[in-house]
Amino acid sequence: MDNQHQGHLLALSKLLNLLLVFGFLAMTVVSLVLGLSLAKASSEKSRTLVPPTLSQAFTVSDTAVDAPYLHLMGEYFLKLKLNVTPTNVTRQYGLLLDYVPAENWASIQPVLIEDAEHIKKYNTTSRFDALPGKTHVSLQTMQFKQSGHLIKTVGDRTLPAELTTYVVQMAYRDGVIELIGIKQQGAKQ
Repeated sequence: MDNQHQGHLLALSKLLNLLLVFGFLAMTVVSLVLGLSLAKASSEKSRTLVPPTLSQAFTVSDTAVDAPYLHLMGEYFLKLKLNVTPTNVTRQYGLLLDYVPAENWASIQPVLIEDAEHIKKYNTTSRFDALPGKTHVSLQTMQFKQSGHLIKTVGDRTLPAELTTYVVQMAYRDGVIELIGIKQQGAKQ
């Protein structure tokens, strides 16, 4: 009788082990499916973009933007940097800094502060009038290049318009546009 009882217990334990193996495999498959679904959902999440002005359709994803979006943001960054007065320069440059990534902050922020102090001290205003057809957008380098006339006023005196070209360097990481820098092409460093 003991042998028969032990045989039933052994068969029952084998059945229990078999059920545990199937349960473990089922939970592993379910975990993998849920993990893949979560990864797919997080990579395809939507975001609401509120551009400064909307003049044309554009497309963005988590990993890339199209030329119209780069053009729109490049123009916006140039307007913030170049269309300034002593009363709005702090606000304009503050908006620019919102787009600067943390690793570039230390090199850009002091330059903007110095520029803003100079604008306030000498009562300088500037305006950039873009030239039609003098725009270049490069998705490969994430650059926006615009030529135009930079018009400055110091106090009551308007300086002659300066024909110049600016290059806006951007990056697009994890669905966020970043400002890396704005440089005057051909300017002395």
